Amino acid sequence: MLPIILLTIFLCLVLTYVLIILNRYKYFSLQEIPGPRPQFFFGNFNTLWNAEFPSRQLQTWTKQFGQIYGIYEGTTPTYVVSNVNFLQEVLIKQFSNFHARKVAVRTTNAQLVNLFNSDGARWKRQRYVINPTFSALKLKQMSPLINDCINQLMTKLPTYANENEEFNIYELYKRMTMDVICRCAFGIDTDMQNDPDNIYLKKAYKVFATDTRKRPVAKLSVLIPSLNSLFIKLFLLQNNLKHFINQVFPSSIKYIEEFPTLWLGNRIHEVIEMRSKGAKQRVDLLQLMLEAATRNEIKEETSKKNVVDDEGVIAKVLTYNEVKNNVVVFMLAGYETTSTALAYCTYILANHSDVQQKLQDEIDQYIVDDDQQNPDYDIVNRMDYMDMFIKEVLRMHPIAPRAINRECIKDTIVCGYKIPKGSVIQPDVYSIHYDPDLWGPVDPEKFHPERHSTKRHPLCYLPFGSGPRNCVGMRFALTEMKILLTRLLKQYTIVKCDKLEEKLNIRQITVIAPEAIWVKLEKRNR
Repeated sequence: MLPIILLTIFLCLVLTYVLIILNRYKYFSLQEIPGPRPQFFFGNFNTLWNAEFPSRQLQTWTKQFGQIYGIYEGTTPTYVVSNVNFLQEVLIKQFSNFHARKVAVRTTNAQLVNLFNSDGARWKRQRYVINPTFSALKLKQMSPLINDCINQLMTKLPTYANENEEFNIYELYKRMTMDVICRCAFGIDTDMQNDPDNIYLKKAYKVFATDTRKRPVAKLSVLIPSLNSLFIKLFLLQNNLKHFINQVFPSSIKYIEEFPTLWLGNRIHEVIEMRSKGAKQRVDLLQLMLEAATRNEIKEETSKKNVVDDEGVIAKVLTYNEVKNNVVVFMLAGYETTSTALAYCTYILANHSDVQQKLQDEIDQYIVDDDQQNPDYDIVNRMDYMDMFIKEVLRMHPIAPRAINRECIKDTIVCGYKIPKGSVIQPDVYSIHYDPDLWGPVDPEKFHPERHSTKRHPLCYLPFGSGPRNCVGMRFALTEMKILLTRLLKQYTIVKCDKLEEKLNIRQITVIAPEAIWVKLEKRNR
């Protein structure tokens, strides 16, 4: 009799679970919001997981269902939006209701929390402390470090130019941007441009070489968010075990590797400990954050109900774990996104000689001869056409469009739509960036930097997000790109070669990036 009762209870629980999920899948239809048909349990995730370009899949659905439609991430209702007025409400005007970012794995674990995956008072506190590290003054101080790294890259180019040799410049960009971020972020004088087997470079490459979203554990954490805490504990336990084995048996390192992000975190922890013991200090992001760091516990307190909009009692400090975690994030983001943006810039220049000539003419106005002092923050930020050129590159080739999303933390109404707590707003960046109504009259499919001289809707350009939670390192990345392009185009002309299109192979893993950028360089005769 008991087995029958237990079986009946089990079947009732399963039936109840099924009915709850089916009821959730009625949300958009009850709101009369169109969208693709969801699959039970998976929602529309299977389609996105199997798509070569998930961001392009959203664009395809936008053409079918319109500027505002609904999909399900598992059972989570997600608004996919290319209506800029709707997004202005979400990202700016109602930011207090949408200050959280939807991340693959949400955690409050001190070993993993950083600016990207935190929300509420914790996010605001970190952002308040980190913002000044990317001020104009700090970027001016870091310009010599950036130029030092670019010097190394420039010494390698004459060989390719003199031999009229085709080469993959994207690889040089990756090594250069990793050198820049290592020196500017946590003060390690790396030489990755002469050491392609550098362990930091290899670990960073592994982070972006695998689409972690397709791993079974990552999929389950999205489909069943309540398991996140368990998965994180198992993830950390597994890594700690690997670390322990490698410490006891050093020869095992080649067979048992720690997770790359945690390995990088451990190395940065060692640098932090050296700094805290009086090691030589320098002007870098790590030092600036350490000046606002504490080993004491931080209590997130506020005297107001709204911790995002209103001024409350918020500690303006970081924990040492937050310093470490944020340096890892800056390191990885600064390496991959900046090198990829430079790769797209080079691809465009190779295909548009007229645009390249305009850039070179502007550079020649500001830098008269090769012996002039290296360009710094002030010089490159006075170049208007350079600014429009980079904006147009990132309009046509956004690097990480799926990272620009928001999670609703309070029931609200946006442009007449009832948005429930826990739902997600996902901008369709491609549809926005290629909308002729937003970017005309010149065809958005055509590369035309001058279109950015016209004032447009503030939410029609989203490569760095928008609002209070936009990319904190945006100015740092743009400064690095402008200095590199200025120095490169001052001395060389980028020439298209046969391998450029053949080896391009753009794909979307963590970011949307080409496989390689093969070009030739010609020495300029001025």
